[in-house]
Amino acid sequence: MNHDSLTLQPIGHLYSTARRKYQLPPQPTGSSQIEGVVELAIGQNYETALRDLEGFSRIWLVWWFHKNHNWRPTTLPPRGREGRVGTFASRSPYRPNPLAISNVKLLEVAERTLFIGEHDLLDGTPVLDIKPYIPEFDSFPEEEIGWYGRMTAALAEPSYEVRFSAAVERALEDKTRLKQLLNDTLALDPHPHRTRRIVPYGDGFRMACGEWRAYFQIRGKEVLVDQIETVSGIS
Repeated sequence: MNHDSLTLQPIGHLYSTARRKYQLPPQPTGSSQIEGVVELAIGQNYETALRDLEGFSRIWLVWWFHKNHNWRPTTLPPRGREGRVGTFASRSPYRPNPLAISNVKLLEVAERTLFIGEHDLLDGTPVLDIKPYIPEFDSFPEEEIGWYGRMTAALAEPSYEVRFSAAVERALEDKTRLKQLLNDTLALDPHPHRTRRIVPYGDGFRMACGEWRAYFQIRGKEVLVDQIETVSGIS
C-alpha cells in the first residue's frame, strides 16, 4: 500500500462569528469567549457515529488550517522572548500538513450538529475527526514542557498596567472582545513583536488586530492606548 500521499475529506465544518484571527484566543481555553457549531455532512450516517458522545463534557476536534498555504521550519511564539522555535515544538499553523487539534467544551449534540464552547477555529474551518476527551489518558499535567514552561514562568503575572484614553474607551464600548485582546496582550509584553503585530510608530507603538490599529505609549510599567483606528479613520 502506497502511503506517500493521502486523501482526506472533511466530515463537517465549524461555524461561528469569528472570521478573523484576532477574534480568537491562541488556544481554546483563552480569555475570548466565543461559541461555535459543528455541522456534519449529510448522507454519511454521522448521526449514528455521534451516538453516546453526549455523555462527554469535552471533545477533541481534529481540523485543517484552511487559511494557510505554506509552512515554515521555525516560528516566533506570540508571547514571551524565547526567540524562534522549531515548528514541531510549537502549535504554529504554518506546518507541512496544516493539521490542528483543539480540546473544546461540548455543550450539546443534536442529530448531525455539535454545539461547542470557546474555541480557536475560524468560521468555515473543515473538521476532519472528533474524539472524546478522557482525562485518564489525555492529561499529563506533571510532564516537562520545554521552552513553553520557561516562557509561562516568566509571564506568570501581567507585567504592565493597561489604560485606555477616554476616546478609546468610547470607541471600544461595544467591542468587548477587541478590548480584552488589547488588554491581555499589552499587559504581558507591549514591546515590538512580529507575531503580536506590534511595531514602533512615531514616538510610541502600533498594534494591529485585523482591520483595527491601536496606538500606545509605554511609560515605565504603564501602557496608555491613546488612539485606535479602522480603515475609516482614527477614534
